Parts: sequence; C-alpha cells; structure tokens
Amino acid sequence: MDAKWVNGTWDLKQFEKEGKTDWDSVIVAEAKRRKWLEDNPETTSNDEPVLFDTSIIPWWAWMKRYHLPEAELLNGRAAMVGFFMAYFVDSLTGVGLVDQMGNFFCKTLLFVAVAGVLFIRKNEDLDKLKGLIEETTLYDKQWQAAWKEPESSSSTVSSKK
Repeated sequence: MDAKWVNGTWDLKQFEKEGKTDWDSVIVAEAKRRKWLEDNPETTSNDEPVLFDTSIIPWWAWMKRYHLPEAELLNGRAAMVGFFMAYFVDSLTGVGLVDQMGNFFCKTLLFVAVAGVLFIRKNEDLDKLKGLIEETTLYDKQWQAAWKEPESSSSTVSSKK
C-alpha cells in the first residue's frame, strides 16, 4: 500500500506542492488504491475503517478527471437538473429547448443549475450551506441588536418616576 495512506485516509500534507494540495495526485493515488483493491480483494474489519471521503476533493479537480466515478456522478446530476430546468421552462413559457439556448433567462437558469450541482454534492452540503447562511446573518443580528435600546430599561425608568 502507499505510504501516504495513513489511518484509513490520505495524508494530504504529503501531497503538498508549493504550499498547496496537489489534488491531481490525490485523485491518481485514490484511483490506484481502488484498482489495487479490485485486483486484490481482502476482508475488511472495523478495526481499520476507511475514512477517506472523495467529496473533500474540490469540484474543479474532478472536472479534469471526468472519467472517474465522482466526476461522473456530478456530471450526471448536472445533466438531469439541466434537463429538468429546460423542461420546466418549456412548460411555463412554451419556448422549446433549441430556442432556450439564445435566451438570457434560460442561460441564467442553466448557470444556477450547474453551480447548484457543483456546490451541493451531498445532503450534508446543504446543512453546511445553511450553517454558513446562519453564521453570516448572526453578525448582522448582533450588529442590529447593539444599536437597539433595551426595552426593559425604558419601562423601569418610567415606573420609577
């Protein structure tokens, strides 16, 4: 097995080049590991679980490796979402698929669909996105709360008089 495989996952620090992770090398190493496992099946146990999750690899790295399963999954989802959006626009507007390609609104919907598939790869990604939205609005709520006068102080001042 590869020396970069440590405790059930790839040690990403060993894949660094010029201070950045070389995702192409990670993908190649994972493909070789899986091919080796196909050729040399072995029993597994819970003592040494595989913790590596391919979704940590950025989408742009998969785009160069379109023939691998993760990239195939993303491309398939993007195609189905795109087809559904085209069908949806056709049913709403009566504009056929060929005519949609020249329409700015349809191109925008296509961009949104592809971006959505790339950013939301699993259900957990939706939870992360919700957490990010809550975090960004938290600071705004704190800012707004800092400028509000406390309601209890105005009622206590009037009751003392």
